[in-house]
Amino acid sequence: MARPKGIPLRAFAIYLFAAIVGVAGGLLGSAFLGGLRWLQDALVGPGPDPAHPERLSEAVRANFVWWQTLLLPAAGGLAAGLFLLLLRGQRPPFGIADLVALVQLRKRTIRLRESLVQIASSICTIGSGGSIGREGANSQIAATVASLLARWTALASRPRAVLVGCGIAAGMATSYNAPITGAIFVMEVVLGNFAMDVFAPIVLAAVLATMLRNRLLSEQAIYVDAAAQIEKLPWTLDLSAVLLGLLCGAGAILFRHSLAGSRRLFARLRLPPPVAMALGGLAVGAIGLFPPEAWGNGFEVIQTVAGGTPGLAVLLTLFLWKLLATCATVGSGGLGGIFTPNLVTGAALGGLFAFGLDLVGDVSPGERMAFAFVGMAGLCAGTMHAPVTAVVLVFELTGHYELTLPVMLCSIVASITANLLDEDSYYTAAIRAQGEALPRGIEELAIRSTYVRDVLRPDCLVVRDTAGFEEVMALLRDHRGDTVYVQDRGGLLVGRIELQDVKCFLNDPTLSSVVIAADLTRPAVTARPDDSIAALLRHFDDPELREIAVVPAAGPARLLGRVRHWDVIRTLGSEVLGPQRRTTRVRLDGDRPDLVLPAGHELATLPVPDSWQGLAVEALSPEMLGGAIVVLALPPAGDPPEPVAATPDLVLPAGGRIVVLGPRAAIERLRRDAAPGEP
Repeated sequence: MARPKGIPLRAFAIYLFAAIVGVAGGLLGSAFLGGLRWLQDALVGPGPDPAHPERLSEAVRANFVWWQTLLLPAAGGLAAGLFLLLLRGQRPPFGIADLVALVQLRKRTIRLRESLVQIASSICTIGSGGSIGREGANSQIAATVASLLARWTALASRPRAVLVGCGIAAGMATSYNAPITGAIFVMEVVLGNFAMDVFAPIVLAAVLATMLRNRLLSEQAIYVDAAAQIEKLPWTLDLSAVLLGLLCGAGAILFRHSLAGSRRLFARLRLPPPVAMALGGLAVGAIGLFPPEAWGNGFEVIQTVAGGTPGLAVLLTLFLWKLLATCATVGSGGLGGIFTPNLVTGAALGGLFAFGLDLVGDVSPGERMAFAFVGMAGLCAGTMHAPVTAVVLVFELTGHYELTLPVMLCSIVASITANLLDEDSYYTAAIRAQGEALPRGIEELAIRSTYVRDVLRPDCLVVRDTAGFEEVMALLRDHRGDTVYVQDRGGLLVGRIELQDVKCFLNDPTLSSVVIAADLTRPAVTARPDDSIAALLRHFDDPELREIAVVPAAGPARLLGRVRHWDVIRTLGSEVLGPQRRTTRVRLDGDRPDLVLPAGHELATLPVPDSWQGLAVEALSPEMLGGAIVVLALPPAGDPPEPVAATPDLVLPAGGRIVVLGPRAAIERLRRDAAPGEP
């Protein structure tokens, strides 16, 4: 027989979906960036340098008078707020912070109409000079495609989270022309998982998005011109990056708490969204009247800091102005990202640090440029608690790998310092603000972000409370499972009957003839579809409890399904460890198959043990199997000898035989239990 070739469709699907998300993210993200340039040209006019049309501040200086500079961000904020009125007071997830919470908590969802409204609002804010990044909207675009694709294909919880992560990576990659950064950010911050089955589709999405972005916009690293003249720092200045890391760690706490304080301030004003966002835009416009201009995305500001030699007063003013402008935009409700404003603030902080070093020793202009980029990495690492992402981001933005040592030192020290001062990053603080407990580690994340609805089985054994004993026994004998749920006349859940509840009546026909289901019923342990797996684990401390009934969160207690203990364990294993690979292989030698087993394993045919008879394969507990796997079932003697695949719902008959694969010790134990007298 010919051996089947190719990759199973189920294993290939996530890569196909990741490719679709990457292509959509690259195309739509590039269109978004191009649309922003067109909008800014329409509102402000062309800048003095046609080679760099994205430099908004230069175009404003060339074409606007003071009152236009003041009112443009306010008008953009007003328009952005009017769009948000279409959401009728709702706050759907938007931007990277909300997407991180969505992936980790798996509670909310992205809807197309709401997302389009928010993206339009973000265009108004960014296009009119709001101090906010483009990566938030870009990631939202790709994540919306991922969410719709996951919904249409009915993906399970884990691959759905991975696919949304692909969208975030594609958005980040398109915004910064940085595919490695996008992938590493998702691994380090969003998913907290570097497993290959997660990493590979995310890299695929980020790479495809970047390829399309390069084709449609530009292949050049964003700050390659500014970094061209950077000098490699001598080892004495490399060590000073540790001091800059301490400063960046404290600066990250200031940056994050300033944004949180601005949100609280605007919330106390209780203004309608258009008025609040117009007020925030007015503050940004007022800041834009004074040099250095701290409004807009911030691209040209970093070019100025890193590519030139600005004075101490300019750097100090820029640090304060950019922080205030970002607080005004974000606090008033502007939708976007905080990566770029964070990088601008970090560049100013690095420049200030270089000036401080110049007071105690000679620091050249090239070394000052280097410290600007080191400061960018440090403040980013401290704000996000993501040192690896920060290091890779600066490398990809500059294309300059001579900064390796100082950037790494500064980033890790900044991240440690910020974590010591405040355990929350910008993203974990956003999760806490939603009133959610923050998971610690991948195991806790798995049990908190996997819900009853993800492991629900609808195939319950159900009987009326007036049913006779024989009807209950027929259900237990002829169907898989050892729990029968009892309902009343109206279909409401009354309780459950376990297999051990009927044993005392089996040998007493006089009692069994008068017993009905209601007499055997014990209270049912129940859960709601939106309960996390963490809430179920305490119930399974009872060794007699094999499954939990699922009922609606509100209303009458109608039976929706059940959750088995083994389903919970298997799901958590898949979440933490990923899909398990079989190490058994079939090697073909001509037409003769040669089964190659893992070391210490055995394949054996055994009688069905007495304690297994009448049970479904899925009802066999790990203690019963001892690490073995039931592969095939053979009918009892006298029946056709055709083997049957050991599917989860297959009931093992008395007198039958099974083919079992497992460790030799487990096989020997099963052999003794099944037929002690058989050689």
